[in-house]
Amino acid sequence: MRSGRLQRRSRQAFLKIYLYQGILLLAVSSGALLLGPVHAYSALLGGLLYLLPNLYFTWRVLYGKRPAETAQQVVISLYASEIGKMVLAAGLFSATFLLVDPLRPFSLFLTFILLQLFGWMLQWRLNNRFLKL
Repeated sequence: MRSGRLQRRSRQAFLKIYLYQGILLLAVSSGALLLGPVHAYSALLGGLLYLLPNLYFTWRVLYGKRPAETAQQVVISLYASEIGKMVLAAGLFSATFLLVDPLRPFSLFLTFILLQLFGWMLQWRLNNRFLKL
């Protein structure tokens, strides 16, 4: 019973973080539109390159078919999800640089890094345990 409640809270927290990151992505992409459409879609792609692998990881860990019963199963699930996330990120980056032309790498990487930092900050702020330290 307790683990189900904890899992629901974790799902809600991560959905809230992804919602905020999506809003930030739209704001940054809209702001980059002032520099031109190539900068705007490069920024949008950079944000999607960050969000899609992370959504995959969250989906695998929090919405998996069967809850893990032992600590070993939890660790195996986390490692498998992280490896899948890295493979997905590498594939998406490769596809983006091979298929999208023209592309502004500065806008792409700036948005990617901004969302990474914003995600860390949100996780830190939403987890009240760390605010009491």
